[in-house]
Amino acid sequence: MEALRQHLPPGITPPGLADTQADIPGYSLISQLMLAAFGFDVSNIMSFYLLIFGLYQAGLYAYNWGRGHFIDFNTSAVQIDDNDDLYTTFIAWISAQRMTELSRDLKASSRRPRAMNEDDSDFDTDESDVLDEAGNFSYSKWSGHKPVFYEPNFGDDQFVYEDRRFDFSKEQTENKYTKRWEKYVVIRCTGRSTQPIKRLIKHVKDWSSDKHNRNTSIYRSAKDRWDGWQWDCQAIRPSRLMSTVSLDEVQKTRIVADINDYLHPTTARWYAARGIPHRRGYLFHGPPGTGKTSLSFALAGIFGLNIYCASLCEKSLEESDLAKLFTSLPGRCIVLLEDIDSAGIRRDKSKALKVEDSVADSGADVNDETNESVSTKKTKRKKKISLRSRFTGVAETVKGVSAQSNITLAGLLNIIDGAASHEGRVLIMTTNYPEKLDSALIRPGRVDLQINFTLATREQIRDIFRRMYSTDHDVKPESKDSTTAKDTGSAAQSGSRTCRCCQNGSSSGSGTQKMVILSPERLTEMAKKFASQLPEAELSPAEVQGYLLMKKTDPEGALAGVKKWKDKMLEAKKKAKKVLDVQ
Repeated sequence: MEALRQHLPPGITPPGLADTQADIPGYSLISQLMLAAFGFDVSNIMSFYLLIFGLYQAGLYAYNWGRGHFIDFNTSAVQIDDNDDLYTTFIAWISAQRMTELSRDLKASSRRPRAMNEDDSDFDTDESDVLDEAGNFSYSKWSGHKPVFYEPNFGDDQFVYEDRRFDFSKEQTENKYTKRWEKYVVIRCTGRSTQPIKRLIKHVKDWSSDKHNRNTSIYRSAKDRWDGWQWDCQAIRPSRLMSTVSLDEVQKTRIVADINDYLHPTTARWYAARGIPHRRGYLFHGPPGTGKTSLSFALAGIFGLNIYCASLCEKSLEESDLAKLFTSLPGRCIVLLEDIDSAGIRRDKSKALKVEDSVADSGADVNDETNESVSTKKTKRKKKISLRSRFTGVAETVKGVSAQSNITLAGLLNIIDGAASHEGRVLIMTTNYPEKLDSALIRPGRVDLQINFTLATREQIRDIFRRMYSTDHDVKPESKDSTTAKDTGSAAQSGSRTCRCCQNGSSSGSGTQKMVILSPERLTEMAKKFASQLPEAELSPAEVQGYLLMKKTDPEGALAGVKKWKDKMLEAKKKAKKVLDVQ
């Protein structure tokens, strides 16, 4: 090439590079300018550049070809899609690793990851950081202390586990059918066995279990635009203690023992050997505010189960959708159907029309004209139903029928214990009015145990008072104030289990608090006095707790004002007032 160029005039491209002038815009002009200004022929380096470029492309092709064959024949991979809970768990685990600190490509978010507990203690801040000058809580100051969460961005990264290097790839692809982006992660390691990846995934699950062993995940039925109805994790909350549920101890022990026996691995084999479906149903019934839902959450915490809440009143929820939801339930879980009496379940789909027609006919005048238009008849029908309902209460029935769900009783029963129904789950139904339930819904085999919740007894009232003003379960973050820390330490060293209730200090704007210390004996004595001033089986545990919450830092004030509060509450109940002015 050099020998050929020596016989060519300056600025003339060798024959092998003749197409360069046409392929590279401005090459001819630049070449002539460089030659005129510096006497330098650009074509001298053009051939060298093309040679290097060709070698680079050949090397890149060889590398990609070799890497592709190496990945295909010498590595193993596992993919996790974003519609699986394991995806969220793995992202949370990988975000907690050191690679997140070293990586140069991260995704930042101010929203808490779904796999993280909402009440995680890592987000506790000192009181002085969230109070304004007047000593009031300032949300803007509190939100300013919320941490930023980081996770790997889309692309490739690497990490080491058990002295083995893993390749981690977070990708997304567009689903042409649903027209949305679907995310997934691919975990890859060297070797023709996936066992190292399986051990890693098991480690991640164990890590998640250890981290959230005292948390309960709550799932609710939600409709996706493309995937239809599915379970969506709404919250992850600390598990509720059984001691916080206001219920007779005998009934607590009874249901815990029953569920424990049902969930035992040998029980499933025992059921199968005798041809009995491995299912268990419970009915919690009683007045509102007596702790039916609270017991469900406490049971989930005891046995480490997640709660799946299905709303049967959703207008777009069909029986096929509900069947799909029940089919997708995990092997062990609690299915919670709250207020089953008001879910709008009917025996058949034509019942609504039959009830409406029968009510209209019963209230029809004898002298109705036969040539009335359809619209006129409908208008009169509604008026007659409204007038007649003042004495018979039929309007409530018709109103309930108009708000009926699309789930029939037969369809619900088939989903609960039909031939294709799911086994292994714990079904809990709650109701305020058990007498309104259809006998077919609560017959033995569908409801195996009924728990009756009553209004607050004196023993329950005493427990609520002690629980409200006891600090055995309180965990207070360390304060930046050395004086407060010193006081806390001295109290802890005393070894006495005391109640320290905060009252607003006399100094305005300082935000300081003085402590009222109650000994265990004094707390028990006050609880007995408090319970003795309230009638038994007249107030719900929720009402008693609501009163104490208004005085959660003032046990003496709660005891002094309970009689006045009781009189107002009972008077309001006697007059059936829905809007109460009770302090």
